[in-house]
Amino acid sequence: TGEVKVAWKGGEDVLAEGFDIPVPGFHTLNTNNLRLWTSKASCEFDLGSFNDGQYYAAIEEKERSEPLTSVLYPCDNNAPGKELRLRQQYFFVSATLQDILRRYKKSPSH
Repeated sequence: TGEVKVAWKGGEDVLAEGFDIPVPGFHTLNTNNLRLWTSKASCEFDLGSFNDGQYYAAIEEKERSEPLTSVLYPCDNNAPGKELRLRQQYFFVSATLQDILRRYKKSPSH
């Protein structure tokens, strides 16, 4: 019928590690922070897979999570590039929103 069907196939856990870079103003005493993110695997090494002889599967999660912040703006004229770009956008937006909410909940007035 020409109808496109989409099915969710689960997801993956990626940790976002934030770090701040101070950015001084020009001819001013003000300094702002630029929050940058790096991606980390939630499990760096799967010992069970390694012991089963699945050596590449033991580090698959790490290998899949690190490219998220290694190179920004990948070429997206092919399916893998489009997928990586979408994963990057989701990662950065999610990390930033979670950080904003964490700071808001931590503030004394809330």
